This record gives sequence, structure tokens and C-alpha cells, in this order.
Amino acid sequence: MILRFRQHVTGYLHENRANVTGNRQPPLEATGRAGIPWEPHPPIGGLAVTHNSYAVHNSYPVMCRACGQAGFIGGDAPPHSCPACHSTDIRSHEELFQLSLAHVDCDAFYASVEKRDDPSIRDRPVIVGGRERGVVAAACYIARKFGVRSAMPTWQALKRCPDAVVIRPRMDHYVAIGRDIRNRMLALTPLVQPVSIDEAFLDLTGTQKLHGCSPAEALVRLQNSIRDEIGITVSVGLSGTKSLAKMASDRDKPDGFFIIGMAEARDWLAPQPVSVLFGLGKSSVARLEAAGIVSCNDLVTAPADQLTGILGRRAGAIRDLAAGIDPRAVTPERDVKSISSETTFIKDLGSAAALEAELEVLCQKVSTRLKAQNLAGGRVTLKLKRPDHRILTRSQTLSSRTDKAHMLFTVGRALLAGELGGKRRYRLLGIGAEQLGPPDGVSLLDLAGDTDARQDSLEAAIDDIHGRLGQDALQSGRVFTRQHRPERDPARQRAALEKLDEEDDGPKQDPSDNAGKTSG
Repeated sequence: MILRFRQHVTGYLHENRANVTGNRQPPLEATGRAGIPWEPHPPIGGLAVTHNSYAVHNSYPVMCRACGQAGFIGGDAPPHSCPACHSTDIRSHEELFQLSLAHVDCDAFYASVEKRDDPSIRDRPVIVGGRERGVVAAACYIARKFGVRSAMPTWQALKRCPDAVVIRPRMDHYVAIGRDIRNRMLALTPLVQPVSIDEAFLDLTGTQKLHGCSPAEALVRLQNSIRDEIGITVSVGLSGTKSLAKMASDRDKPDGFFIIGMAEARDWLAPQPVSVLFGLGKSSVARLEAAGIVSCNDLVTAPADQLTGILGRRAGAIRDLAAGIDPRAVTPERDVKSISSETTFIKDLGSAAALEAELEVLCQKVSTRLKAQNLAGGRVTLKLKRPDHRILTRSQTLSSRTDKAHMLFTVGRALLAGELGGKRRYRLLGIGAEQLGPPDGVSLLDLAGDTDARQDSLEAAIDDIHGRLGQDALQSGRVFTRQHRPERDPARQRAALEKLDEEDDGPKQDPSDNAGKTSG
């Protein structure tokens, strides 16, 4: 009877041995945790048996998210509430204490942070993103009820939700909070694979002895600490593969905890649309749907040659995902390929002075992020978007990698100069550093005391001031006199948007428009 409990649930053997012998005292004393008051009938690890005068019963793995109690409870069915605290916020699943791969996702991260910082907007719809002709970077759940979604043009979002509070992203602030959350994940396991600033995969295999509890319990403790100490909520998906864990976290939001067991994976996936598969892009989904392959079951049962014609070499791997098979491991290291920043203007800009002022601000943001990660770029790329949404990029490879804002600006300005003149105007400007690596050593020019060395020293002093007093404490004359100043007042901003809408009937949605967001 004891054999059903494998090594990763050794902590629960004590309570079940006690119950097998008829001891109905609160269990789990051996693990150092208070026990759940059990049903009168002894749980026997899921085996249907009769012990002395006891009737036949099963035991069910149960975890309460409210009080943190966890264990096996006997009965004819899983309980509807926690027998310890009577909360209905419980989870019961056959594989609850066996699964160890999770996906943790912050709920409406940017918007949640803004609501935390300003309680006056807690009950209002909040949109975080580029203003005027920018796009939505995040929308709170209240705004989502009006149909507001990420990557939607701000003007369109405000048409759907006119009373929304629009807030320009504060990326440095979000990054700092995201780093705090990441450190809490790393305290559980070194196997943390970031997907973005607000989500990551965790592999907690083998951590039971370290934490004195199952991975599921450790994840609930993580949720509670983030909610209580940071002030935002996260949703957790628990399963045995990355793809299933990602799908699970999307199923119960906000502040959710959803489990997909490996035994049920294929049947659970069968009716799901192919779009739920983690790693399958929108274009691949469109091609599959066009061929009549709509559900995961359709994908699993489709002829191999048909799938190869649609998906190419990835056909076999995608079919496996639809069947619940995903061998991809959680890999902590993820190479950053580029760091960039861009902005969309309320009115198209064409003059060199106006565009260079915006370029200098963006170069400062990219430089700050490079320095924070001890990275430097060997290639600089300029991005411009015309009023008709056509995008052009210009790049230059450097003789040595740099993380200096003044160097990024010098190269970016030279690239920009070739695209100015005549009636050419632009609605978006971006700058990025690629071919990343550690900063190169001191150059010969620096050793000779050239202008670059003096500019580096000046930039270091400016960085120190910005670090102590904020980015607005010291600005260059070019930035101080910049013409493009974001509208701070939401009411006035909406008026400006309505005027724009009347003039050009609104811009069309462009998925590549990431105004107000920083990528990398």
C-alpha cells in the first residue's frame, strides 16, 4: 500500500502510515507542518481497501491556497472546502504532488504595478502604453472587459473604453520589480527560464527536501509572498512539460493556480484549438486552420505528409505538442540578442532637430539598459516608420562594442541624416544595439586622451547624477528644447486623439508598432 508514494512525496508517508494503523491524530508532525484534520476514514494512498471496521474509501491529494495546508484526505470525493480553515480556495488533482514544472505569469503586470502605486485608480480601467498614436503595452482586467488588448492602437483602445486612465510605461520601474520577482523564483530553484520581464518557467524537480514540501506548495508560498510583499498577483500553471504549464497558467487568471496532469494531457488537449500550443506562431496557426486543422485532435490525426507541407521540418514536433509531448527542458540561460527602445509621435516629425532630440532620449535609455546588464553592442540599428506605416531600418557595424549613449547617438544621428530632407516625415523612431557582448577594453584613442575619453568621463558623471536624482535632473540643451513632449493629462490626451481620428480616420493596427515599449 505504501509503494504508491514515490520518493518525491516521502514527506506524506508518515501521515499515511499513521492513518493505516488507525491513528487519526493530526498528521505531518514528521515534516514540521501542522496537519489537516482528516476524515474519519483512513486514506490509503488511493488504494481501495478495508481496514478493520472501516468502509472502502479513496484518498485525494488536496492543497489549500488560503492556509497552506496540504496532504491526502480520504472520502468518496475530493472535499469542496478546506477542513482546516473552511476556505473553498483549494486544489485537488491526482498528480498534485507529483508535478514539478511550472509557468509563473504576472497578471496584467504593468497595469497592476501602476494600480499598486496609485490606489486612486485601483477600481478604474487602466491602460499602460504609448500615447497618442502609440499602442497598448498592458491593460488591466477592467479595461479588458471593454475589448482592450495588448498591441491595440491607443486611439482604438480609448474608443472602446473612453474613461480609461492612460499611463506611459515606466520600464526601469517595472524591470526593478520584475527582478525582485525573479530573485524569489531563484530562491526556489536555479532552473528558472525567463520568457519576458513578467513570466518564467520553473523546474522544481528535486527541491522537495530543500523546501520541506512539494513543488505545488512551494509555488503557493511564492504566490502569497509576491501578493503580500510586492503587492501584485501572479498566476501559476503546473504540469509536466513547458507547453502544458504555459497553457495551464492561461486557464486561471488572475491570481490562479491550474493543473494539467500528464495522464490526462492528450484527452485535455484534444478539443483545444491549435492556437493554444506554446511555440506555434500566428502564421502557422492560420495555415493549419486554412487546411481545416482546427483542434489539437485534428493536428494529431492529420496525415504526416499534409502536416509537413504546412509546417515543414517542425511538423513532427508540433504534432507531439498537440499530443502532450514536449521534451524541451527549462534552460536558465537565455542569450539577449538585442536591446532597443522606440517611440511613436503624436504628430509626424521631419526636421533634423526634432528627430535628433528624440534620438538622444532613446540612446540614453538603451545605454542605461546595456550598462545595467554589463553588455555592449557591436552593431547599431536605426528604425523609422513612415506615415503610411512602411518601416525602414539602417544599420552600422562598429569597430568595437560600446555601451555609451554618446557613441550610440553619434552613429544613430549619422544613419538618420541619410533619411532626412524634402517632405520626408516619420511617425516612429527607434534605436537598438545588436551583436551584444561584454564591453570592449579601453581603445587607443582613450589611452591618448582623445575626445572620446573626455565624453566617457562626462557620461559617467551624468549617469551618477541620474542614478541619484533621476533622469530629469540633468538634460542636454537638445533634449530640454525637444518639441515632442508627451501629453500627461488623460482628458487632454483623449481630445488630441479624437482630433487625430477626425483628420485621418484613425491609423490601421500595425503589429510591429511597439511604441512606448522597450525590447530586448
